[in-house]
Amino acid sequence: MRILVVSNMFPTSAEPWFGSFVRDQIDDIAARGHDVDVHSFDGRKHAMEYLRAPRPISARIRSGGYDVVHAHYGLTGATTMLARPPIPLVTTFHGSDYGGPTWQRLVSMAVARRSRCVVVSEQGRRLLRTPDAEVIPMGVDTQLFAPCDRSAARQALGWDPHASYALLAGSRKNRIKRADLFDAAVEVARVTTPHLRGVALEGFDRKGVALALNAADVVVVASDHEGSPLTVREALACATPVVSVDAGDVPSVIAGLSGCAVVARSPAALAEGIGRALVTERDDDLRRRAELSSRSAIAGRIEDLYARAAARGIHG
Repeated sequence: MRILVVSNMFPTSAEPWFGSFVRDQIDDIAARGHDVDVHSFDGRKHAMEYLRAPRPISARIRSGGYDVVHAHYGLTGATTMLARPPIPLVTTFHGSDYGGPTWQRLVSMAVARRSRCVVVSEQGRRLLRTPDAEVIPMGVDTQLFAPCDRSAARQALGWDPHASYALLAGSRKNRIKRADLFDAAVEVARVTTPHLRGVALEGFDRKGVALALNAADVVVVASDHEGSPLTVREALACATPVVSVDAGDVPSVIAGLSGCAVVARSPAALAEGIGRALVTERDDDLRRRAELSSRSAIAGRIEDLYARAAARGIHG
């Protein structure tokens, strides 16, 4: 098959981590013998890029002999729809496109009804009102994200070997990740664990992220909303427990796992969860949970989706 992937998030030399999960999925599909091309653009600084993109997308589709076009993110799906592709359109919604502003969710709902809809969590089905949507999260690189010696990971990062570390699952620059709530929780937890330190997951390359997830005692999700945060499953792949507020699919991903907990959205509740995680031994069940959504497993599901979409055609 020939597939064109359209994405508004894709790694660059300046930001090698940006949309790396999209690139990983493309690599995995290509490794299965399919021809995959990419059309990427960045609309973060200039929203007009979404209106400029349909023409070059249309030109590529009509000259490339593609069987399927796959858009990542709701607004990108809308842009691709404006290109009027004469082939089946698959759109993956990643969470912020249906969990954020109302106008963005309305755009995503319209796209979901006019394309083959993929959501990364059950919550996406509900918010987009698409009960028939396929729930396929992004795949976890279980080779890169694997348990390693915590002391060695800390030494590589220059972290204090005698401290305990809580790691915010995201950048402080992203307000949705609620660094303020995370910091408040760490301060409360320090009452009983004075050597606890709070670090945000930012400024790392992919190998650095793997080291940080191994070096941390607990990963904390304090976000206002999420879809299916890949960082959570990457942490589990490293056998590092996750403490989270109720956001996206995190409760179902970590349910029943040792050291993991879903708690109320308050500093005290998060601090209590952090405290329990700090005294929990690493458990192989965490990694086994992550392996259910490995890159290989997810690529197989995406490949099957493409085959069905192409067989049904644009009106199927």
